[in-house]
Amino acid sequence: MKILLLAFFTYTLIFAQTPFVLTKFKSAYPLVEIHTDKVPPEYKVKITKILKSYTDELGINTKEYSQRAMAIVIDRVAVGKKLVLRTKLLVGEDVKRLDDGEEVFALTYVKCDISEIENMDEDIIDTVEYLLHGG
Repeated sequence: MKILLLAFFTYTLIFAQTPFVLTKFKSAYPLVEIHTDKVPPEYKVKITKILKSYTDELGINTKEYSQRAMAIVIDRVAVGKKLVLRTKLLVGEDVKRLDDGEEVFALTYVKCDISEIENMDEDIIDTVEYLLHGG
């Protein structure tokens, strides 16, 4: 049953994505968060380097603090004894609400991938690159 639910949510997420380009961003504050002990800490460094390389490639300034956060967040999804990870690319920034004009922090983009991890090094890196490059 869990596999069926996982397949349904993955299928839904695949077709729920919207076109999104980061090329107009002038700056962003990159973050990598791993919320599971199943992924060794050194992956935070690896993923941070990939995110930095990607933002450099697009000409996005990450050297100074930016109000726009670009984050890769990884957590575990419980599916029996299998290691299944949910990896998200999130962009959050201050926006003005239309109804009252108040400035609030909002997630303006979320892209998610759920995958079973068989080869830690290949699978996690492939997933991060898929999320960043639009696969």
